Amino acid sequence: MTRPILAAFLGGLCLVLGLAVSASAQEIAFVDSERILEGYTEVKNVQDNYQADIRAWNEQAQNLKREIDRLATELAQQGPGLSDEKRREKEEDHQSKVSEYDRFVQSVWGPNGLVIQRNEEVMRPIIRRIQTILSEIGDERGYDLILDAADGNILYADPALDLTDEVIERLNGS
Repeated sequence: MTRPILAAFLGGLCLVLGLAVSASAQEIAFVDSERILEGYTEVKNVQDNYQADIRAWNEQAQNLKREIDRLATELAQQGPGLSDEKRREKEEDHQSKVSEYDRFVQSVWGPNGLVIQRNEEVMRPIIRRIQTILSEIGDERGYDLILDAADGNILYADPALDLTDEVIERLNGS
């Protein structure tokens, strides 16, 4: 759900922090963004609301699909006995519902659909909060670079350099 947003957030982290890595000794630390999201209580609330939205959209889609199926069954059963005009009218009604369903599915699950927009909307404040805390920690401790271990690119790091638990504590107000 949140991986593309996190990748963009963490990929731009150095720019956000305004860190200039010099050739001299560098202060480096890392976090695990997946653990941060799992440990941040606000994410659970946001995800619950997000999932409720998805359930509602699924229900709408299912209702539209049931209506399409009902019209198709009705057309199949009544079609032979209907006048050409009535049959055409029912076929047009069925096709109209199919088009409505397709538009709805695209608007919700398609590229830049409601699912993606809602995810970005609910995650944006969380990402900003994480960025703020990482900036504060970076400034307080003089880090030149804070990396993300969640993407698997850190093959080894001294556990003492892991800021994940501190970030989670600050996020949750501990």
